[in-house]
Amino acid sequence: MINNSKQESANTIYAGFIFLLLLCFGFMIAEIINNRFWLSDFEVYYKAAQRISASDNLYRHAEDGHYVFKYSPTSAILFIPFTIFQFTSAKYIYWTLLSFIIGSGFYLCIKLLQPNYLLNKEKKIVNGIIFLAILILALHFLRELHLGQVNNLLLFIYIMAIYFHQKDKWLIAVILLSVSVFIKPFAFIFIPYFLIKKNYREVFSFFAATILLAVLPFLFYDSSEIAMAQYQQWFHELKIELSLKQGLLSDANHTIFSVLARYSPIKFFVTTPFRTLMYQGILLLLIGLFVLYFIRITSKIKSSVQEKYYTIMDFILLISLIPLLAFTSENAFIYTQLLVFVILIYFKKLVIHEKIIAIVGFLFIGGNFAEIIGKKLSQTIDNISLVSFGTILLIYLLFVLKKKDLLRIEVVK
Repeated sequence: MINNSKQESANTIYAGFIFLLLLCFGFMIAEIINNRFWLSDFEVYYKAAQRISASDNLYRHAEDGHYVFKYSPTSAILFIPFTIFQFTSAKYIYWTLLSFIIGSGFYLCIKLLQPNYLLNKEKKIVNGIIFLAILILALHFLRELHLGQVNNLLLFIYIMAIYFHQKDKWLIAVILLSVSVFIKPFAFIFIPYFLIKKNYREVFSFFAATILLAVLPFLFYDSSEIAMAQYQQWFHELKIELSLKQGLLSDANHTIFSVLARYSPIKFFVTTPFRTLMYQGILLLLIGLFVLYFIRITSKIKSSVQEKYYTIMDFILLISLIPLLAFTSENAFIYTQLLVFVILIYFKKLVIHEKIIAIVGFLFIGGNFAEIIGKKLSQTIDNISLVSFGTILLIYLLFVLKKKDLLRIEVVK
């Protein structure tokens, strides 16, 4: 009886994680039944991997149309292992990989924030947090699976980088961040942080690894001129992307620059390119000062464990700012995952009005399910950028928790 009880306890601690994986694979079955098993974005990466393996041009507008490859030549190399299989099989493999990445990301969120919760006696707490996080974040990771995107892959890399950094394995952490910039350059947001913390070895290693990774595509082409041409075309794609994403007052521009301008008298000021640039520069400076102030908040408990725990919160803030600073789609708000976990874990420590703010923030981040609320209302919600407001609300609560010194790491004995 005792052994059976222990076995039951050991199994049920993972009930939330098992449900998450079942949801991912159940969604795959539904996609197949409804003839929606497309993974359109993954197909772009798959073709790019085939092309670089054959020393072909990666960027083909005429042939690819809307689904032109827009990422770095180095990123194409990362997907070469999938080309061992036919695309139909590769889709199943990538979906499976993403599903386990999503599940592992949830697990590491608990592992980083409260590792003691993973003890069998805390199974109710873990499962409760996981189920709530699924409700809040399902919109984003299910879209990620449907399209076969890389946002969850990047988020997992960031979480792993935090994990290794906390374990003092800083070199592994910066190599992971270096790899990530060739998919999307969001990891550059960590460089000022390392400089502020005087982690100069991390900065040097990051750029050294980045240079080495940038050279890899030259191994796939017969001449350096052809390889350089790939980089020139990539830079051209970046310019096109930036030129298409300058509508500061446009609907569905989820950046904090747009949200603040659209819903304040600032919209009457940003009437020229110079004024717009000045406004963005001032706001970026203010955000930088806020981040600096957040970083400088210290705990009353003077210990290396607590100091490292506060460092995790610094990383979480930076990751959560990514979708607010970079013009991107609603899908990128999966980067709020760690932020969501922090607020869920410390929800009981919030006062009543803060709890209301948290619930509103959760709804704004994960409530825009078109299949539930209808496409028309969903489009309206997307246009007014409620997801951005939700992220800002949760960032405010993270600041409150750190300012009140309510964040505590409970050491597992």
